[in-house]
Amino acid sequence: MNYFSSRNTLRFRFHCSEYGLLSAIIAPNNKLHLHFSAENMQNPTHFGWQIELNNPNNLSHHQPTPSTSFVKTLNLISVNHLSNEAASCMVSKFGLLENLKIIGCHGLESMSIASDTKLLSLTIFDCPHSKSLHIRPYKLRTFLYRGKFPCFLPEFHFNLGNAMLDSRQGPAYNTFKTCDFDRVLLTIKNSEILTLCKWTFEIDLRHAKCNKMFRASGQIHKITVSRSG
Repeated sequence: MNYFSSRNTLRFRFHCSEYGLLSAIIAPNNKLHLHFSAENMQNPTHFGWQIELNNPNNLSHHQPTPSTSFVKTLNLISVNHLSNEAASCMVSKFGLLENLKIIGCHGLESMSIASDTKLLSLTIFDCPHSKSLHIRPYKLRTFLYRGKFPCFLPEFHFNLGNAMLDSRQGPAYNTFKTCDFDRVLLTIKNSEILTLCKWTFEIDLRHAKCNKMFRASGQIHKITVSRSG
């Protein structure tokens, strides 16, 4: 283990035999960054990933400790098929986690995220092999997604304050149909602020059901369309 310190920030590097190098940064405002060593990005091993947060059954067996109770914002970067189980185990112990960011996980094909209580913000960026996303945190207020458009499987109609779908690269699968967007519309239609990339806007706002949903929603204060893709 290597240790580095700067003002208000602690940095650690762990050399793990199972999944290589892990860099951890403890930042102000209860933030923790975990950067796992990246796998071969050209030909990564594909994997599925299940994350369960704030489960009362789990927390009853793991009483909060100073090392877990302080984390409210967690960034998980470059998780791969070797490190996903270890990452899930760590995340399950953060009983006060409110904000979760998942970034640059090559090989990640399917993901399921559940939270019974506290998770308010979920960000998933730049996971190029993602094809399926199952979302179950029912108190979610912010959802930001950037990457190829996957098969969304939301379990709740969230009252989001801020939603972004940046899928300018198009769908993640060849059998995509306009009706596949309907589940997402039920999730984002009540958002106060909604950002859609140009591709999503042009393809799906032609759909009659989509137009009806947006007209029926009186809560959207602002719709932004990204025209760069």
